[in-house]
Amino acid sequence: MNPDIPGSDGSYLYYDSDYPWPEEMEADPALRMAAARQGILHDVPHYLRLARDLASMLGRAPRITELACGTGRLSVPLARAGFAVQGVDASPAMLEGLRQRLEREDAATVSLLHVHEGDLRQLDLPEKAQDLIIMGFNILMLIADFQAQQDVLARACAHLAPGGWLALDVANPLMLSLGASATPDASYTRRNRRTGNLYTKFAMVGQLDERQVQHVHGWYDEVVPGGAVRRTHYGFHWRPVFRFELELMLRQAGFDLERVDGDFQGGPFDTGAPKMVVLARRRA
Repeated sequence: MNPDIPGSDGSYLYYDSDYPWPEEMEADPALRMAAARQGILHDVPHYLRLARDLASMLGRAPRITELACGTGRLSVPLARAGFAVQGVDASPAMLEGLRQRLEREDAATVSLLHVHEGDLRQLDLPEKAQDLIIMGFNILMLIADFQAQQDVLARACAHLAPGGWLALDVANPLMLSLGASATPDASYTRRNRRTGNLYTKFAMVGQLDERQVQHVHGWYDEVVPGGAVRRTHYGFHWRPVFRFELELMLRQAGFDLERVDGDFQGGPFDTGAPKMVVLARRRA
């Protein structure tokens, strides 16, 4: 999320319920269908596959960093699979969620995941020369300023070994509504993982402005015991990035683009693709 969003924002409070983990999707077909609509059904397997392919290529376990690791939806499965990961996030609220998650993981997984709190725009980790940096689930878009996006890509490049890989995914802007919403959209109804209560998420977007920035906002209505409805608002900005704009940004930051897919299973990128799934390599 944007670095200035308070921890009380609904985006944080409902994050783990909005974006289910693979094991939750396996146990609940409705969550699996919802994750497919959200474009995250196959993201964890995708990043695990990249890590394993890189391990085969290098002949050793790759050094991995996840930028904006949140509550660990990507980092924890990577650590479970035996990969050492350093995660970075600017949000104390999200990192507290990760800490609570790690209390339920085994000692081997916990030992492989090292977390840093910090702003990606000033990224300066002690462990550089990474083999793989991951920016999952729209993180580049959520850095809602062109120069800041460029700065983060440059900082990522500086933390990679020569020839190291950057893997990221963002929504295909050709599939987004770039005009302002006339009415709120009821995105879905599901259970809050923390409370067990049903909630409905409502979403609206503002007009894409001259900076190519859009306000995304809405609220969560949660039915609490006794039948009352508790409303929690959320709001953030994102900056959609278009296909060839992103390629130019990567080149300027020191990368060569390897491929752009339209989904996590290698489908082609076209006007109807849900995602831009990108793999780039730092110039040697």
